[in-house]
Amino acid sequence: MSRGAAGDSLPGSVPAPAPGPALGSASTAGGLLLRSAERWPDADALVEGQTVLTHAQAAAAAARVARRLWARGVRPGDRIALALRGGWRYAVAYGGVQLAGAVAVLVNTRFAPPEIEYVLEDSGASFVVVDAEMAGRVPQVCPYWDSCELTGPGPDGELTAPGAGAAELPGLSASSTDVANILYTSGTTGRPKGAMQTHGNLVFNAGTVGSVLGVTAADRTLVVAPMFHATGIVSQVVGFGAHGAARVFQPRFRVADMREALIEHRITFFAGVTAMIHLMLADPAFDPAGLPALRTVCFGGAPVAEAFLAEAVRRLPGVTFANVWGLTEATSIVTCALGLEWLERPWTAGRPVPGVEVAVAVDGKLPEHPDPDAVGELWVRGPVVTAGYWNRPGATAETFGADGWLRTGDIGRADAAGYVQVLDRMKDMIIRGGENIYSLEVEGVLAEHPAIAEVAVVGVPDPVFGERVRAVAVLRPGEALDAGALRAWAAPRLADYKLPAELVTVAELPRNASGKVMKKELAASPGGLSPAPGERR
Repeated sequence: MSRGAAGDSLPGSVPAPAPGPALGSASTAGGLLLRSAERWPDADALVEGQTVLTHAQAAAAAARVARRLWARGVRPGDRIALALRGGWRYAVAYGGVQLAGAVAVLVNTRFAPPEIEYVLEDSGASFVVVDAEMAGRVPQVCPYWDSCELTGPGPDGELTAPGAGAAELPGLSASSTDVANILYTSGTTGRPKGAMQTHGNLVFNAGTVGSVLGVTAADRTLVVAPMFHATGIVSQVVGFGAHGAARVFQPRFRVADMREALIEHRITFFAGVTAMIHLMLADPAFDPAGLPALRTVCFGGAPVAEAFLAEAVRRLPGVTFANVWGLTEATSIVTCALGLEWLERPWTAGRPVPGVEVAVAVDGKLPEHPDPDAVGELWVRGPVVTAGYWNRPGATAETFGADGWLRTGDIGRADAAGYVQVLDRMKDMIIRGGENIYSLEVEGVLAEHPAIAEVAVVGVPDPVFGERVRAVAVLRPGEALDAGALRAWAAPRLADYKLPAELVTVAELPRNASGKVMKKELAASPGGLSPAPGERR
């Protein structure tokens, strides 16, 4: 078992977390917003294109949204759905929902209309806030509210007027155990489930953003993660904002736009997936000399190949790299490896953040004497663990233990020093002839092949061994590769039973609404996948 740097083991049930010293007395998401407005009123808070809101302006606008919600009958605990693209209006609307004491239902804007309809019905949303882009895709389950009408004009208009007083903002009186957000899972195996993140969860994670990642009011972060992801809303909008940092929005990811935004807005902290940095480094127009302000690049959400990390370090000298592991049901950040800590252990997702525990359960139980070489399901306990799934008592009981441990569904190990290695999702593990094969391990090796741009590994039925390994790869332009050549290349790096028996090359990997690779489709007939250019099936 590994524990966070706070030291002592946590009690059997997760307590309501107290705000860290760096966050003062703020105990709610709305309280963090107003605290930043008091401490850094004139500093940039929200930036999108040519629109810039200071922390004071952002708080005033959010307070105005709270008053408008109250006037429409919204009361503490009511659910308000946000179905619009990320940007300053999203952040202001979200802040208003929190100040009103309502619960923000963060709708995945990549969901199909029937999936959105399910989320609105399941959450019992009173209103849904939309923009022009989403209005035609959101079923009429509850009344709409146009984001422009709700949030008001830009910073040169009414937005600069004084906001509501504290007495008019019931969200400031919320308990740390009250639900602040409902984030729905992507639903790769059945209906999406809404994870209930509390104000205490958000405040604790904001403390981690400061104490572990070192974020201050001097930082400027580029927000490319969707607002319906924990990274975007919890760690960047709430977490960075709590420390006075500026959040610069790029709602649609384009590598050229990202590079320009990093330069123009003097971004100091970038958080995203490896594919974004990979595309930027591959861009002929990229010049690291144009990024003098960039100090930290943080990866999360997917494994990082050691070869890629080495290239990124070489191409971005002077930048500190961080690797984070987390999940929606654990708010956002669970473990972190920062700087040399990661470079010296490129296989690790880091140690648990202070106050959080990670343990390895073997056969569904925590061993009395943990073995650092044992592989099992990673369990998490501490103030990051959310309150369960909305309206899903059965699923909550299966995932959230009465003893405070969250069953993550990830397989891994934790060494004697507490460093966690994530090996695979339980449902993605391949069993060939009785041998366990972790798809992430195989993917990490195959991703180093010079012809491969992106790869995923799945198990497919085998009449002799039960399952065999299939690699599905996107090749770099102009490259060719077959299964025999790939096996020969990987043989010195992988045990023979881990080598791919099949190689399927595709134009792109199929992804769900949250951007995760849909491995169930990869395990189906290759004829159902989009072939690479020039390839026949």
